[in-house]
Amino acid sequence: MEKAAENVDAGAAAQLQLQLKLFGSWASSYTHRVQLAMRLKGLAFEYAEEDLGNKSDALLRHNPVYKKVPVLVHDGRSLAESVIILQYLDDAFPASRQLLPADAFDRAVARFWCHFGDDKLGPAVGAVFASTGEEQEAAVRQVHENLALIEAELREGAFKGRRFFGGDEVGFLDVVLGCGSYWLAVFEEVTGVQLVDAQAFPLFHAWLRDFEAQDEVRETIPSIDRLLEYARGLRQMLVAMAAGAGAGAASADAPTAAPPAAAPPAATTADIAVDI
Repeated sequence: MEKAAENVDAGAAAQLQLQLKLFGSWASSYTHRVQLAMRLKGLAFEYAEEDLGNKSDALLRHNPVYKKVPVLVHDGRSLAESVIILQYLDDAFPASRQLLPADAFDRAVARFWCHFGDDKLGPAVGAVFASTGEEQEAAVRQVHENLALIEAELREGAFKGRRFFGGDEVGFLDVVLGCGSYWLAVFEEVTGVQLVDAQAFPLFHAWLRDFEAQDEVRETIPSIDRLLEYARGLRQMLVAMAAGAGAGAASADAPTAAPPAAAPPAATTADIAVDI
């Protein structure tokens, strides 16, 4: 009887997992957060790739407020926003590997630095990618200031002596910061500026290399060649749009530059252009 009960429980758990469906985009680090979290937890899920230039009726129905990816549908009910989804997965699947720390204070610290990444570091990196000249130089300084704060926490703060922010294993904050930090190397290549200096930020640099080496991360993150191709096209489009806007301000009759053919549709830029 006990063995039969175990089989029933296992079957019910598998059925519950199969009711997970993720709407996302291959280049979206917010999508990658959710994909990685579910892989770390061993949760089976269905994935639906969205064309963000022509969003599906299903996506708009499940996320009518922001109309963005990722969206997780679980048993017919939908959730948006990657960080909210990550916390839900911990709550909804308590028997799976927990990403947030067990201690209440440690959970609050992880959430704080998650907010820092989305509120400070990510926008600064995005500004580097989308700008040129003095504006870009100011954005690079902002990125370095933000990385210095994280480096200090790794050296002598809340995460001192840890392999990952989550401890010995990848945790909540690793997923949030790591899914996006891989863009740093891509943006360095595309823009020609250095964002992560191994000498200036040795602990952050070592953490990122270790994070990227994890099997689940390798399974989740697209190839560097594909990311570079995408980023080059997108950068050309953004710079052309900025130049066109400047020319338009100078002369209403001046022609504006058209986005290059290699770039993704303009409608996608607000969704996945420079997230981290």
